[in-house]
Amino acid sequence: MAEEFKAELTIQSSVEQLESIRNFVSKAAEAFGFEERDGYKIVLAVDEACSNIIRHGYGKNSDEKLHIVIQTAENRFIVTVNDNGKSYDIRTHPLPDMEAYLAAKKSGGLGIKLIRSLVDEIEYEQSNGENKLVLTKRLPAR
Repeated sequence: MAEEFKAELTIQSSVEQLESIRNFVSKAAEAFGFEERDGYKIVLAVDEACSNIIRHGYGKNSDEKLHIVIQTAENRFIVTVNDNGKSYDIRTHPLPDMEAYLAAKKSGGLGIKLIRSLVDEIEYEQSNGENKLVLTKRLPAR
């Protein structure tokens, strides 16, 4: 496991910037010691969360910004996404009944379910117009 570190990235709220976010998180996850599969889980969770913020929180307004902070502590890899878009606590989002979802042949709308399945902890707070989503993934014991 790497030493504790902190890295930050601020980007425009544009889907074209999602690749930069994925690369940023991926490099940090690899440096932290995640094997490729576990590193990909946190990358995918952050990508989905940022995509939701861009599309729904900011309504695709690319004049806005997302600020991403990665911190590590002991065996925890913590990604904080800060934005000023519409407030939405994904922890309270009702998860779909997958039987009904599949029977209806729906597509899309599974991002929050995906995020919840890929990380170990989710925190959310909103104050003074700023949203703060914290996704934590623990390094598996070896």
